[in-house]
Amino acid sequence: MKNRTSYTIKSGDTLSEIAQRYLGKANRWQEITKDTGECFTENEARRLQIGQVVYLPSSDNNIQSNSNSSNKNKNKKISNNGLKFIADHEGIILNLYNDPANHATIGVGHLVHHGPINGSEPEEFKVGISKERAMEILRSDVTTAENTVNKLVKVPLNQNQFDALVSFVFNIGETQFASSTLLSKLNQRDYNSVPSQLNRWVHGSGKKLPGLINRRRDEGDLFSK
Repeated sequence: MKNRTSYTIKSGDTLSEIAQRYLGKANRWQEITKDTGECFTENEARRLQIGQVVYLPSSDNNIQSNSNSSNKNKNKKISNNGLKFIADHEGIILNLYNDPANHATIGVGHLVHHGPINGSEPEEFKVGISKERAMEILRSDVTTAENTVNKLVKVPLNQNQFDALVSFVFNIGETQFASSTLLSKLNQRDYNSVPSQLNRWVHGSGKKLPGLINRRRDEGDLFSK
């Protein structure tokens, strides 16, 4: 289409996230159009299909350059040091316990099932697990955070930077990371702003939490190494 640039919808994409990534602001999703040139209604925007082609204003086109940059992080994995970093901050409990939300949990915050311990847990969890097993489970659990960083960060990252961001996303989740000022600044190659942006994410229930203050400081230090 004239003066438009195509984009193919992938798993997990939303128009708001695409607008944030390529147009700089999530609320510019209404500038993204269908192949007919028409804008999406809110209802249509909620029903995107994988493989569907949408169109962005070419004047704001960063797709090609961002795609090239994102390839540098494709399939990047957290290092053993990064995994230990998360475990050190999350804590490791080798026996079943009910987390603060009263869900059965073990290891490094691994959710066994919703609701309290009730005897239905796997036998290996009932007798307790080793630290090595807890780290194996954690490595599996961080896959979602790894995929999020690989998908949303469009500039090259070294291993320490990647590990720090995976720890951050593992803690706050993809949705909040996708809409964060931190991600927007980083994708503009403002690497230096990341530690200070991390330090904004230290609140829980409206209060600054010492554990989060320490974790964000350490994530910022790791990112800057």
